[in-house]
Amino acid sequence: MPTDPVTLTTAPPPVDSLDVHGMRLHLDADSGKPEATIVTAAPDVLEVRVTAPPGAGTLDIDWDVPADDATVYWQPDYAQRRHLPAEWGSRRSVSLLRSAPVGALVDAADRNVACWSLSETSHRIQVRREGIREESARFRCTVRISLSGTEDPVVLRVDRRRLPYWSVLADVASWWDELLPEPPMPAPPAGRAPTYCTWYSMHQELTADRIERAAEDARALGFGALIVDDGWQTDDTSRGYWYCGDWEVAAGKMGSLAEHVARVRSAGLSYLLWLAPPLLGRRSPARARFADRTLGSLSAQDADILDPRYPEVRAHLTDVCARLLDGTDVDGFKLDFLDAWLVADPPPAGTGTDVPDVESAVARWLTELRAELTKRRSTVLLEFRQNYTGPAMQRYGNLFRAADCPMDIVDNRTRTLDVRLLLPGRTVHSDPILWNPTGSAVYAAEQLLCALFSVPQVSVELSELPAEHRRMLSHWLGFHTAHSQTLVVGAIEPSRPDLAYPVVRARGDGETIVAAYAKLPVTVDDTDPPTVILVNATGSEGLVVDVAAANGARVTSVRDHCGDPLPLPATALSPGLTRLAVPRAGLVELAVG
Repeated sequence: MPTDPVTLTTAPPPVDSLDVHGMRLHLDADSGKPEATIVTAAPDVLEVRVTAPPGAGTLDIDWDVPADDATVYWQPDYAQRRHLPAEWGSRRSVSLLRSAPVGALVDAADRNVACWSLSETSHRIQVRREGIREESARFRCTVRISLSGTEDPVVLRVDRRRLPYWSVLADVASWWDELLPEPPMPAPPAGRAPTYCTWYSMHQELTADRIERAAEDARALGFGALIVDDGWQTDDTSRGYWYCGDWEVAAGKMGSLAEHVARVRSAGLSYLLWLAPPLLGRRSPARARFADRTLGSLSAQDADILDPRYPEVRAHLTDVCARLLDGTDVDGFKLDFLDAWLVADPPPAGTGTDVPDVESAVARWLTELRAELTKRRSTVLLEFRQNYTGPAMQRYGNLFRAADCPMDIVDNRTRTLDVRLLLPGRTVHSDPILWNPTGSAVYAAEQLLCALFSVPQVSVELSELPAEHRRMLSHWLGFHTAHSQTLVVGAIEPSRPDLAYPVVRARGDGETIVAAYAKLPVTVDDTDPPTVILVNATGSEGLVVDVAAANGARVTSVRDHCGDPLPLPATALSPGLTRLAVPRAGLVELAVG
C-alpha cells in the first residue's frame, strides 16, 4: 500500500542506495548524485522515483532481488530463447523503437517471482546486465538511461506478488497506459480480419493483375484484408532497397494504383500498402533532395537512413503517406524498418535540425502522421513490426506484428504471444504464415494454429493450393473469424514460457479456447465457462484432458483439420484424466458442468 514518500538522501553526503523488502538498489550518474524517493513501499510492489542531478547525461540504476524458485526469465526480446540468464551474459538496448523496459522471473507454476519495469519507455536505455549473480544467487539488473531530451524522474517498479505472470504483466501495461500522455490509438474491427500478405508469395514480382486474382481467391477463402508488400514502388525485382524514398507507383506493374485499390476493396478486402519510411535508396529520385540529411547507411549498402531530426524530412514522410491515402483510398499502411532509425552512434544534430535526439524526432513525426491520417480517415490502419512494439508505440499504431520468422512454427507462436503479453488489449498479427502446397495439409494447418491467438497473416500462392489445403484454410479462417473476440481480444494465459508456451488458454465471453502444442494434459475446471474448445496442435493424434470440474464435462463435437465432423467418443467425462481421440490439427468441443 502507498506510504508517505521517504527521500533516501541526506546531506552531507547523499545516500544513493537502499535495501528495502529484500531489494537492494544503487544509483549513479555521469555527474552529480541522483536521488531516490520511495513512492510505494508495500512488500509485494515497490516503486522508487529516481531523479537525476542537473546536467547529467546518463543515469545508472542497479538493483537485485532474491531469485527464489524462478525457472525462467521472461522479457520481450527472447522469442524462442527461454532461460535464466547469467548477469554477465545478457544485455540489450531498449527505446521507443525497440522492445520495452520490463522483465519477469517466473516459476514452474506460471507464478511471478519478481517483475521489474521502468516508467521511461521512449529514450534509450542500455540494459547492461540482467540475470543471476553468481556471488549471491540473486537476480541483478543494471540499466543506463540516456537523459537527452528529458528531465522527468524515472520510476522503477518491482512487483513480487505471487500471481500468474500474465496478470502481473497486464498490470505493468495498465501502469504504462496511465503514464502515457495520449491514449493508445484505437484499432478498428477491420484490423482483426484474417489478412493475406504478398511478401512471401510474390516478393517484388507482383503486378496489379496478380494481386487482384489473389484478392478474389483470398476473399472466397475467408480473408478480410490484404497487405501489398514491397515491390509496388519499383520495377526492380532484386529484393534490394535501391528505389525507396520517393514512393511513386511503378506504373508498369501497378497501372493506376487508385483504380487497382478500388477493385480490391470492392471485392470486400481492406487494403494496406507497405512503406519503409526511414530508407533513402541510392537510386531513388528523392536522394538528390535528402542526401545530406541521413544518419548513415543500411547494412545492405543499397539505401541510406533519413534523419528525422530535420523538419523537411518529417514533412516529406508525412506528405508521402497523406498523398497515398488521398490519392488511392487505401485503408492504411504497413510501416516497415522503423527500427533502422536506431543508429548506434548517430551524428550530431546538424544545422537545420529542430530536435536534438533521434527518438524524440521519430515520436514527433509519428504524432504528426497520426494526426494527418486520422483527419482523413478515422479508421486508418497502421501496422508496426516487432521489436518496435513497445508501450509508447501504441500512441501511433494500432496493429502490431511478429518479427519475420518464415515457416518457423515455434517462433511465430512465441513471438505473437510475447507481443500479446506486452500489449494486452491491442491487436496483434502473426508473421505471414508460409507452407509448401505440395506437402501435408495437416502440417499446413499447424502453421496456422501456431498463430491461433493472433490475427493470422498468410502468404502462400493461393492458386497453387490443392483442394484439401483450401478446405483446411477456409475452415480455420472461418473458425478464427467466428471466435476472434476470444482469440484476439480475450485474456490469454500462455503457460510455461520456459517450454515455449506448450499450452495456451484464451478466455472470452461464454467460452474458453485452449490450444495444446505439446503432449501435456489440458485442464478443464469450474472456472471455465460452459463451452470449452480444445485444439490439438501437438503434432500427433489425441489429447489428454484433466477434468477438474465438479460435475464433469460432455463431448459435444469433434472435428478434423478441415472442420469435418467425426463420430463422437463416449460423451460423458468424469473428473480425472481422459484421453480423447482428437485428430492432429483438429478440435473437440466440451460442455462443462
